[in-house]
Amino acid sequence: MSRSASKLKANDWSLLNVFGNDVRVEIVKVLLAFEFRSLSDIASILGERGWRMTLSGVLKHMRELENAGLVKHEPGIFLDIPDARKTMYFLEGRERVEKLLQGLELGVMDPLVAGLVFSETGKLAREIAGTRRGLTEKEKERLNSLLVECESENVFRHLTGDEKKKLKLWRMMMSIT
Repeated sequence: MSRSASKLKANDWSLLNVFGNDVRVEIVKVLLAFEFRSLSDIASILGERGWRMTLSGVLKHMRELENAGLVKHEPGIFLDIPDARKTMYFLEGRERVEKLLQGLELGVMDPLVAGLVFSETGKLAREIAGTRRGLTEKEKERLNSLLVECESENVFRHLTGDEKKKLKLWRMMMSIT
């Protein structure tokens, strides 16, 4: 069933969840670097990169990637591959997958991280304000660290006007206490 991007249903966005797992992202990166690989090759490369996975664990992730339309497998004979009887996995639409991964890393991650940092800062600031006492040194250091991170270019540019005003308020709160 085909549908245009403007007709995506809310639950279709769950497809992005495939990138919510570090192992699956790493598998995509492996296939970007090495093109065709068998399940055991992928497990071995993951092991070299610090991921200890069983073949059944890797297979589970491969199925998730296949269900998302990112990976395809072909069983059978490949004459130019050392173990020609193995099922080989490869990216479906390699260039598209590469653009998607880059877009997620560059276009989505920064605003999401900015939101998380701001949220954590707000939680701590509200917690401190609710105690109606002076800040401990540890609280001052933590809040200041979070405020500095919020004020950094990578985070600040993704904050709303309201959020930027709250940062000023929290900064003033620190100078008073």
